[in-house]
Amino acid sequence: MAANFSNSSSIYHRFSANLRKRFSSKYEFLASYTWSHAIDDSTDLQSTLTPQDSYFPGLDRANSTFDQRHRFVFSGVYQTGRLSGDGFGSKFLSNWTFAPLIEFASGRPFNIITGNQDNLQLSSLTGRPNTTVDPACGNVYASKHSPTGKLQEPCINSLVANFLATGIAPTLLQLDGNLGRNAGTTPWTVFDDLRVAKRIPIGERINLELIADMFNIANRYNVAAVSPLFTNAGQASAAYDPRQFQFGMKVKW
Repeated sequence: MAANFSNSSSIYHRFSANLRKRFSSKYEFLASYTWSHAIDDSTDLQSTLTPQDSYFPGLDRANSTFDQRHRFVFSGVYQTGRLSGDGFGSKFLSNWTFAPLIEFASGRPFNIITGNQDNLQLSSLTGRPNTTVDPACGNVYASKHSPTGKLQEPCINSLVANFLATGIAPTLLQLDGNLGRNAGTTPWTVFDDLRVAKRIPIGERINLELIADMFNIANRYNVAAVSPLFTNAGQASAAYDPRQFQFGMKVKW
């Protein structure tokens, strides 16, 4: 029988600062920065987010899955307005709108798992590796997400050998990996978008607006998801969209 309990605990710290200039002199902008730290022992009731060891859920207390330390967002609007003069140059340079949006965000934690039922918890989605090396437990993998630089799948071999030598029976807790929950962190993401619009008056009552939206102008490779398996933990498995363009036209009357 599987039971779900809603008795986890969490704590959230945050500092935020905003700098805003309201529209005047043809432009406005908003700059926002947030530092935050979220800690919990459970994030959701999904099977992939359950504790490594259901008998000791408190040992899963660590950075939350949605913890994000730094986030900076800048958005602004600049309008050229109508320039004086009736020549082609003044008409061409009039009524332009430029609206940039830039975002820098630090990576978020992800859980590193073995993908096997090493700790006899009947789940292959929660078992975590060891950061210590046991010669009796097979392959060792290098990982930047481990405090020792190494990850290894836990095994029962050395526990059985110790039992045969000493007669002391191993506990279920000894089968759990000692790598903390959400020990990995995904890479930073940077998004830079821009809207450029041109309003063209047609007569006294009709205006034609041409719009060009540009997303990820720098065409930066932003990682959207990574592998949680300890053998290649942190390897990118999905990415956000590359540079994209969108064009539109509006008629106002």
